[in-house]
Amino acid sequence: MALRLRRGTNSERALITPADGELIYTTDTKKLWVGDGTTVGGVAVDTAGTAFGSNVDLNNFDIVGTGNINTTGNITVTGNITADGNLTLGGNLTIGDASSDTVSILAKVESHVIPDVDGARNLGSSTNKFNQVWANTVHVASDVNAASVNANIVADDSTVLLNKATGALNASGELKGSIKADDNTTFYNSATKAVYAGAGTFSGQISATTIVGTVTGDVQGSVFADDSTILVDGINGTLSNGTLTFSEGVLDINSIPVVGKRLTIGKNTDTETQGINFKAASAVGKVIDVEGLTTGADKSGMDFNVSRGNLGSKTTVQALDDLWEFKVSAHDGTNESTVSSSILFSVEDGATVTNGAVPGVISLVATPDGGTSWSGLSINSTGQLCVGGTLTPAAGVALDVTGNATVTGYTKFGNLTTVQRDALTPTAGMIIYNTTDNKFQGRTGAAWVDLH
Repeated sequence: MALRLRRGTNSERALITPADGELIYTTDTKKLWVGDGTTVGGVAVDTAGTAFGSNVDLNNFDIVGTGNINTTGNITVTGNITADGNLTLGGNLTIGDASSDTVSILAKVESHVIPDVDGARNLGSSTNKFNQVWANTVHVASDVNAASVNANIVADDSTVLLNKATGALNASGELKGSIKADDNTTFYNSATKAVYAGAGTFSGQISATTIVGTVTGDVQGSVFADDSTILVDGINGTLSNGTLTFSEGVLDINSIPVVGKRLTIGKNTDTETQGINFKAASAVGKVIDVEGLTTGADKSGMDFNVSRGNLGSKTTVQALDDLWEFKVSAHDGTNESTVSSSILFSVEDGATVTNGAVPGVISLVATPDGGTSWSGLSINSTGQLCVGGTLTPAAGVALDVTGNATVTGYTKFGNLTTVQRDALTPTAGMIIYNTTDNKFQGRTGAAWVDLH
């Protein structure tokens, strides 16, 4: 084996290609170079012992010893890294380069775990969830989306929003997901949106499309029947014209009576009159049965207050105004509302209506032809009585008889012709006016005599 040595300046070294194994010592830089037969100037040899001149191949050997490894640059390892002691990493840290990689943490976390961006990082996913989480306090800025919540829910002011033991709910805002009570029964089903509180009590406001069960307290909103027809209009505050069924047939209007009145139908702004239509097939012959009390001075009854104008701006009634009427109609074979008779309350003809005085007339009338003509009895404000005829008592006439009147079946008053008089079965004391003779006549025991 031959040994070749050269010496010279560093610039002279850079002009030659030393042979393989040839050594070159530069006199000006005091460094040693070794040739490989191809590299111009050779390959540097670290004569100071503090740096490698090229990559180091361990050739399946280990670096063993006591000391530190300090480097500026990257460390690339193919295989495992085992460190006994503390590990400090500066800069960004990426663990794993594929979703199949896993991290197993056996040590305890002694610091906060804080994401780099507010509200942008997830803990778990919809397909890979954490099983159980233990925490003293959970602060959620947005929604809580859970299949079930088995705990009391308390607001910032310590108000119990959800009591898991009783099912009582007192909350406002948004809560998503099903909620279970302490007995593991579903208090709220997020899929069907059904709420079942059992014996619990709801506090506050409840907004629901459908409520099944008993509701105690105030209800705000509309009420619909099973066929979706509206029974109570919560927007307009009206009750529908459907059918209301009351338990045991009792309607209890529990309100503070105003001047003895509890139920009002209609309002002052109505432009048309309101009415009640009773339809009943009574087995005992009664459609309306009213019970009342009297103390002697006070009595039960009905009050009818009538005016002209409209209910919001009332004006004075006038003479001959019909004030109120009880009318009875019946089925005539074709029409079920053919008028038969009525009781009519009116203002007296020719009366002057003043403050505190409305002279009235009461008429008890019947009609033979559905209301085209009437006959009956009426009494005016001064006690004058009219039977038949126009139903209007003439001034100063206490009794105006149109036709004949029989008193207790014996005495007959009226206008008769002689033929009509003789057809009677007279009794003593009868008085008639004979229109044939134009005379008043009375009956003695055996004959009719003229009265002078």
